[in-house]
Amino acid sequence: MGEGYDPDLGQTEPMRIVLVVPGGVAPPGSQHTIAFIHRLVADLSSDHEVLVIAVGHDTEVGEWRLFDADVVNVPVGSHSKSDIVRVVRSVSTLAGRGGRPDVVHGLWANLPGLAASIAAHRHRRPSVVSVCGGEFAALAEINYGGGLQRGTMLLARAATRTATAVTVATTWMQQHVSGSGSRVDEIIPLGADTSIFRSQAPTARSDRLVHLGNINRVKDQALLLQTFRHVLESREATTLDIVGLDTLDGELQHIASNLGIEASVRFHGYLQPAEAASILARGSVHVLTSRHDAGPVAVLEAAACGIPTVGTSVGHVTDFATMRPPAAVAVDGGQPELLAAEIVSLLSDEPRRLALADRARQWALAHDSRHTSRSFESLYRRLVANR
Repeated sequence: MGEGYDPDLGQTEPMRIVLVVPGGVAPPGSQHTIAFIHRLVADLSSDHEVLVIAVGHDTEVGEWRLFDADVVNVPVGSHSKSDIVRVVRSVSTLAGRGGRPDVVHGLWANLPGLAASIAAHRHRRPSVVSVCGGEFAALAEINYGGGLQRGTMLLARAATRTATAVTVATTWMQQHVSGSGSRVDEIIPLGADTSIFRSQAPTARSDRLVHLGNINRVKDQALLLQTFRHVLESREATTLDIVGLDTLDGELQHIASNLGIEASVRFHGYLQPAEAASILARGSVHVLTSRHDAGPVAVLEAAACGIPTVGTSVGHVTDFATMRPPAAVAVDGGQPELLAAEIVSLLSDEPRRLALADRARQWALAHDSRHTSRSFESLYRRLVANR
């Protein structure tokens, strides 16, 4: 099907779009949000009738407005077989509330994706399933990924097999999903909100590393701190800002203390997007140390702010690093010494750092959150037209 927005399709009548999501749709300002879902809902609901069905956003049934869309929460329970059947039936019923949908889109190819594809089949409409994370991953050492359990893998395979179209955010993820035996029809990046994440007026830069991401096992901030310790051995004035919700109850702060680097690390916790953008824009290098990352929006947010990324070979880091000329630096595996060497090299070569930053920024601006919304809208219209 190709990649992204097709400007030749033009604009036609508004559509009735049902988005099935795993949550992240609390009102703006809450910590319980997923930024790219918010942007997608905001953009689509400004032109179309949008119903958002949140599968497991909360433990209680609820309804609210998000931008110009209605949101309905369907609790999941313990994820038992009976819970899954109940959720799928509820989503199918809700999808027809107020009229037959034109398209049903499930974000994440597990329960939301399967429920979306079944609901679309019930209403004889096309479905889109987006593989957004670790649905096919299997990282036993940190107990991460849908591939670790037969039931979750079956959900992912069923969701992608029954969907009319399957999307991913990066070429790296396309290869990951295809390597797991499932198909991918289109690559649609989940772009940054460039009205918030943008370059600021030039300032005198110090050696300032920035990491944007919730603190958890798969983001592997332990590797980040180990890498930073090696960076300090070469450039002792370097600082590290970590922005993200702490889900490990202070474990990372304890690691920083044991490594003797706590004076050079600032833990900011969760910040509103504008505050995170301000910190990113003052950085020199964005560092990403994820073990798995399907399409890390943080890389694009940093790029939009004019900050290049050095990181592990996942998602946009790999895609950018393999561009010619490259727009990021990727290091295979969890090797702190190699990551640190690449960071120090980039900090020591300002023309190279600026060239990487410029290429990344141009790509991020061309594939921003509005491009994401237009690309999905274009895909929806093509699927509806082909029914």
